[in-house]
Amino acid sequence: MTISSVFEQMTVVYQAILSMFTSMVTTITGNPLLYVPVLFALLGGLVLFSIRVIRKLGIRGISSAGRRRR
Repeated sequence: MTISSVFEQMTVVYQAILSMFTSMVTTITGNPLLYVPVLFALLGGLVLFSIRVIRKLGIRGISSAGRRRR
């Protein structure tokens, strides 16, 4: 087995993965019953990710962990 044949097989696998991904995307975007929940899930994940980043930066006011104000 030569390196060129390995690259050819990797190309075939890559094209197969892309075709499956594009098929999945067209199925989701073509059906509103699937599109809306997927869109909400992506937006919710984005919001939760941004809250996590804000917490890691140490900005107070988001879940202050029970500290009392003086």
